[in-house]
Amino acid sequence: MSSIKIFWKNSAIYGISSIMVRSISFLLLPLYTNSFSKDETGYIFLIFTFIAFAQVVYHCGIDSAFLQYYKDNASDKDSVGRTVIISLILTSIIFSSLIIFFSDKISIYFLGIENGIWFQYCGWILLFDAISSRMMMLIRIQERTIIFLIISIINVISTILASYFLVVSYKMGINGILIGTLIGSILKWLMLSPALIFTISRGVFSFSIILKLLKFGLPFFPAAIFYLLLELSDRFILFWILGPESVGIYSVGYKIGSLALFIITAFNLGWQPFYIKHGNNANAGNIFGNIGTIFIHFLIIIWGLITFWTPVLMRIKMGNNYLIGQEFWASEQVVSIIFFSYLFYAGYIVLMPSIYLLEKQNWSPIFRGTAALLNIILNCIFITYWGLIGAAFSTLISYLVMFLFIYYKSNKWIKIYCNWNGISKHLLITSIFILCYFFMQKTLLISISVTLIYLGILFVIRGKMKIYNDYKYIKSSFKDA
Repeated sequence: MSSIKIFWKNSAIYGISSIMVRSISFLLLPLYTNSFSKDETGYIFLIFTFIAFAQVVYHCGIDSAFLQYYKDNASDKDSVGRTVIISLILTSIIFSSLIIFFSDKISIYFLGIENGIWFQYCGWILLFDAISSRMMMLIRIQERTIIFLIISIINVISTILASYFLVVSYKMGINGILIGTLIGSILKWLMLSPALIFTISRGVFSFSIILKLLKFGLPFFPAAIFYLLLELSDRFILFWILGPESVGIYSVGYKIGSLALFIITAFNLGWQPFYIKHGNNANAGNIFGNIGTIFIHFLIIIWGLITFWTPVLMRIKMGNNYLIGQEFWASEQVVSIIFFSYLFYAGYIVLMPSIYLLEKQNWSPIFRGTAALLNIILNCIFITYWGLIGAAFSTLISYLVMFLFIYYKSNKWIKIYCNWNGISKHLLITSIFILCYFFMQKTLLISISVTLIYLGILFVIRGKMKIYNDYKYIKSSFKDA
């Protein structure tokens, strides 16, 4: 099978797996919005925001180094695997112990209420997730895609079923959500235990390997922190300025808009190993550019469809409830803006080969730190004046700046020949349709009509032959890969 086919096959499987894992929060939205108040929903999202920040600390930037050095042709591959896993287990136990011990103080600091049990659950979730995620990365490096998919599916099903059962049947409230998540994490860890034991039984533990991994990976650590500040700080700023109710409404809309992030993450799971493997190809700039162009075009289409259908899907009846609880319908106003923001993040990811291949990782925290700082400043200003919409536009502007920054530097390092002119035209057409849709009545008939007209115009402009030729061009570029 050719390299390009393997890339799209692996990306598709990782994509399904990634979307399924991240769909846990999507599939739980009906539970959140129909079983909890806006305040309680706000607290749930704040707790998971804390978990997201903590996960970055647990990994300490080593994921990128692990991906770089755990290779089949590496003489110390087994020792790298053993060293990384053992060190992760030890540090995770320490971090989780601290969270559990100081849970009451953490609860007061982050939520303004004393409910330490929630953060005790967080400590255990983080412990099992940290180990499991590293083992899942190992499976991804080994391209054991089917195993990756099966474990992801079981994790999703167990988490969702446990959460619904504990909340609906046992009325456990937020505790039920956290215990359900913990059950899914433990089950995933158990499934990965044989691979974990096998990995730590081979090679030798080496402090020199730890130093090598830290030297490569630590520059990515502040970048990851900055990215989370960019991605999640608006939740806490909303909480401090407007209270938990606003966080609940905003987070529901943000979660729907972040479907783009799920797709980008899925793409990147295959993208990173791909450009590392083929970075020395003489035609790499054209290959990467064509793949990136097709991917961004795809995302722009999804942006339009999500915007046209979110108001209709929110109002689907489910017995006595709606798919999204009625008091959360105001969240639809931020969905399109958040998705639009991620289009610029997609451009950023497409240009990432210039950072990895030339080992320019020291620039990554500069890119993301600039965007994160801008996002915090804009949120403090915009939320005060425009509330939820202000938070969404802060995110949009920040991602735009981050993309422009890497675009400027990437052209000096490794020029990736994306068709930015065609992407801009597609973006303009979709923006016009979305603006027109905002002034229309949000009915099923209108959504169907706008969707058909939009897709029809795109098909006429781009054409079936053009799409086919794009694929043929990429395929031919890999003949010598």
